[in-house]
This record gives sequence, C-alpha cells and structure tokens, in this order.
Amino acid sequence: MNCIKLQAYEWAVAHPDHVERIAAVCGAARCGELNGVFLRSIEEALKADAAWDASRGHFTTRPDRGLRAFGSIYAGWGVGAGWYTQRGYASAGFECAEAFVRDSYLPAFANCDADDLLSQIRTWRHADVSRHTGGDLAAALGRVRARVLLMPCDEDRYFTLGEAQHEAALLGERATLRPIVSAAGHRAGDPHRPELAAEAAFIRRHVHELLSER
Repeated sequence: MNCIKLQAYEWAVAHPDHVERIAAVCGAARCGELNGVFLRSIEEALKADAAWDASRGHFTTRPDRGLRAFGSIYAGWGVGAGWYTQRGYASAGFECAEAFVRDSYLPAFANCDADDLLSQIRTWRHADVSRHTGGDLAAALGRVRARVLLMPCDEDRYFTLGEAQHEAALLGERATLRPIVSAAGHRAGDPHRPELAAEAAFIRRHVHELLSER
C-alpha cells in the first residue's frame, strides 16, 4: 500500500519546524474522494469472501477468492489507462493485458494477510492532513515550511495530477510541480522496475535537485 507520501505530508504539517524538504512522488496531502472509492471497492471485494467473519471483524481463513478479486480490481487502478490502451504492459514483458493481470497483479496479493490489507486500506483512507485544521486543506498546507517537490504522474488514478496542481497552488512558492508523463500511472513512482527506467531517471534528477537546494 502506498502511504509513504501521505506520511511525508503529515510530518510536514504536524512538525513544520523539523521538516526541510519533502518529495511527494505519486502522492498527495490526503486521500481524495476518487481514491476513497477505489479503496472501498477492494475492501468490499475482500470481505465478500466467505472467510470474512463480520461478527468478529476478521477473516477465519485465507480468503483466496477475495484476494483474487482484490488483485483483479487493483490491476485496473494501479496503472494508467494508457498502460492497456497503448500496450504499455509489453514493455514489462507481457504479451497481453490478461497475462499482465494474471502474472503481475494476482500473484502480488495471493499470499497477503487479508486482515493486514484491511488495516492498510483503513490507514490509507483516513490519511488527511486537514484533520489538523478542522478540514481546511489550505490552512493545513499553510503550516508547511518545507520545500515541497510534487511529482504526480499524469495518469495516476489514486493521486491525480489535478489534486497535485491544487496543492501546489495552495503551497505557493514553497512548491515545485514536476509531473511525470507516463502510461504507467501510479506505478511510475516505483523506480526499481526496469521498464520504467526513463521515469526513474526523471524522478532521481528532480529529487537530487531538491536535496541540493541551499
């Protein structure tokens, strides 16, 4: 689950005197409504499995069908639309979209602890720095003293380019907006993948610039 950038913002708002720089790569200051809809869908997919015990609030056995549904839904959100429409999956060695989902996303979640996944989903969903200021995002970001590098992917469906542009406007001169142009969507922020070498180089260059600032 991707809560690292949400946490970076949390520190910058909660402890403004102790954070000098943050790089929000494919992240945001809060979990937006679209993001929340996605999280609800994967949570409900997990809990639709017969292994879910609603009375106790946990799974009694591994929910194999629920985990498969979880991974199948995730595959439609974790990458951008262009990953499928432009056959971006071919750059990762997959011959078709079905093979990509079957051999990449389904195995990634097949052996996960489902109760742990639910905990991560809830943590992600409730991330929102505006909790510090009564729901006022502008006031929350107004507390930030750090230099903020915003690097959304233009096809990220979790943390959208539009949200990053709005946050950059609220942060003003403290923010630098450097969108990543990539069909990989949210995956563009995962620099260890060989097929995303160009995205990784772009990220490294701008993060290095951020860290080199005086």
